[in-house]
Amino acid sequence: MSEKRLYIFDFDGTISYTGDDIAKSLNEVRKEYGLDTLPTCEILKYVGYGAGFLVENVLAVPGVSQDKILLDYKEAYFDHCTDTSVPYPGLAETLDLLKKRGDNVSLFTNKPLRITHKTLEYFGLKDVFKSVYCPENLAKRKPDPEGIMRCMADAGVSAASTVMVGDSKADVDAGRAAGVKTCGCLYGMGDPEKLKAAGPDFLIEDIRQILSLKI
Repeated sequence: MSEKRLYIFDFDGTISYTGDDIAKSLNEVRKEYGLDTLPTCEILKYVGYGAGFLVENVLAVPGVSQDKILLDYKEAYFDHCTDTSVPYPGLAETLDLLKKRGDNVSLFTNKPLRITHKTLEYFGLKDVFKSVYCPENLAKRKPDPEGIMRCMADAGVSAASTVMVGDSKADVDAGRAAGVKTCGCLYGMGDPEKLKAAGPDFLIEDIRQILSLKI
């Protein structure tokens, strides 16, 4: 009998388009500090490596600590994280079919923990994933592979039967470092050319294509 499989999903740009809520929250804080707002496309260039990386690149304020600004952003985003964000079409059915055929599904994201759990509950996905790993319950964030290793240990699945699914280079790099297969989501928020250049094992244009991958 073959080993059960494990699909580890990123959040932003993989299970949901969250860009508008991220941009709204960040621009709200920028305005509070007297800064001009930025277009969503400029903000999304820095999504994928965690809230700290995002704030460092698009919300630096002279004389104000990054810790304070990061806290302000997280509070704003917690308030707005479900304003417009919705799961991608076909996500719930895909996760359900994966689980029905005996596979495991987990979540490994650089999204803040409190916001991740609030959004999953809003989506009706609170109890779907076997494991949920965010920066707050890991020592290192993506592209470090720690979250992937923890997901595999929780599911009792080897690297040979695991795939990391995401829309950014950080996801592919983390998967490669963990020795698992990687699947790039071209429909996501990341730059598709950078994603292709990262060299994932698979590329998909719809989340439902996960069901036909040969792992």
